[in-house]
Amino acid sequence: MDTIPKLFYHTVDTFAQRPALIEPVEANAIRRLSFHMLKEKVQQFAGYLQQEQVQPGERIMIWSASRIDWLIAYFSSLLVGMTVVPLDVNSREDFFQRVARATEPRFVVTTRKQYQSLIDPTIPLIDIDALPAAPFDRDALPEMQPDDLAELVFTSGTTGQPKGVMLSHKNIVSNALAALQVVHIQADDRALSILPLSHMFELTIDLAILSKGASIVYARSLSPDTILRLFGTEHATLMVLVPQALQLFMNGIEREVRKQKKEKAFELLHRVAALLPFALRRYLFGMVHKRFGGHFRFFVSGGAYLPPTLGRRWENMGFRVLQGYGTTECSPVVSVNPMNSHNLESVGPPLPGVEVRIADDGEIQVRGDNVTSGYWQNPEATELAFQDGWYCTGDLGYFDDKGDLYIKGRKKNLIVLANGLNVYPEDIENMLHEYTELKDAVVVGLEAEGKNPEVHAVILMDPPDQAKAKAVIQQVNKKLASHQQIKGFTIWPEADFPRTHTLKVKRQDLQAQLESLRKEQKYA
Repeated sequence: MDTIPKLFYHTVDTFAQRPALIEPVEANAIRRLSFHMLKEKVQQFAGYLQQEQVQPGERIMIWSASRIDWLIAYFSSLLVGMTVVPLDVNSREDFFQRVARATEPRFVVTTRKQYQSLIDPTIPLIDIDALPAAPFDRDALPEMQPDDLAELVFTSGTTGQPKGVMLSHKNIVSNALAALQVVHIQADDRALSILPLSHMFELTIDLAILSKGASIVYARSLSPDTILRLFGTEHATLMVLVPQALQLFMNGIEREVRKQKKEKAFELLHRVAALLPFALRRYLFGMVHKRFGGHFRFFVSGGAYLPPTLGRRWENMGFRVLQGYGTTECSPVVSVNPMNSHNLESVGPPLPGVEVRIADDGEIQVRGDNVTSGYWQNPEATELAFQDGWYCTGDLGYFDDKGDLYIKGRKKNLIVLANGLNVYPEDIENMLHEYTELKDAVVVGLEAEGKNPEVHAVILMDPPDQAKAKAVIQQVNKKLASHQQIKGFTIWPEADFPRTHTLKVKRQDLQAQLESLRKEQKYA
């Protein structure tokens, strides 16, 4: 199974009558497809693409929110040899047009409403709400090779000419199957999906989940009420998410605890739970498990750093949290913590078949079948991204003596002080995140009037409170080394920081706005 079509046919034929995809569509209606029904839908749309005489290697853009028809379009396109160009549904038109010019797609699969939002739509539309069908000829399918291009993934929010990561069938399939050796999916598992399928973290894990005969529930709305209702009605057992989503769920639980005036009892249960075997903890927090449907097994967290305190909080309540690390260029999973032997301080050991080394400057470098061959029509960027055949991630990290990988932060975020000492912003942010007075915090190196960079914190609070923010900074500074000291702070005036579709803070956008904010505010 070294191509996605081979993996697809093996899966749908093996688990034909099992439920595959589930999606609420309107009011109380639920759409359900078995693996056999999924196969039929995929072949019908593939038949249409055959009728349109698409050629192997031609591109097709999918610009839509995650849903059943997204996956149908994806599998169909790959069956007929096309290369999928996924775009986040919230991508702006200028980004859409830059990607379209770079890839020259034959079609764009999206909703009519989304298509009509384009000022100058030049690519033919395929309506995702009514995917066309035509007779399918399996014998006429091209013979896909492992190294054939499956996806071109462009990072949303890129300025200038975006870079398209080239991912082959072998890259994606090898990563999905390697992940299954560590994340143990069972045929009766049911995943609740809230991340965009345009993001490789969600897509690769979804392929892994389906290949074991398990089901995926796509939440068309991300409102907490909708998600909690789906936990209850669909008996979800696992979820792939980013750390901020875990924090939002926790905030909701703690809000309910405060509403019932049970804060002391709740904290006492956490202290007791930390002393108990993991299997017994869920009984202390039975009401929380009931809200999650009563069948939930574990979260897979990735896409950003997971504060260990947040992970431990969930594990105290009997919810296993598997933290992983990856990057789009690695299809994307590089490492993940195993189910029963994991360390919330680390991102776990590398996946089977994935080699990781630490360069002399501390950069994490990766080699393996999951690693991209480079960037679409951009040999210069490709050359810069590799060193002796190893992909340079741009992340800094180290291994402990057990082989677990730890992330220190991004090379480009590193603050180099005038005395040559290095400050890792993520270390300080993790300390700031421990204070409930703050909703969030980002640490940057701030240069003012030609001076050397100083450590500066940007604070998110509701409501904003200069005195409380200053008190937190003073408390954190007591725990920091002299060179790490936070020299100043700014309170962010908006409800949230600018974020990517996976909820990472857009640091460049934040810093671009910071100078004008500092002129408006009196900061420490």
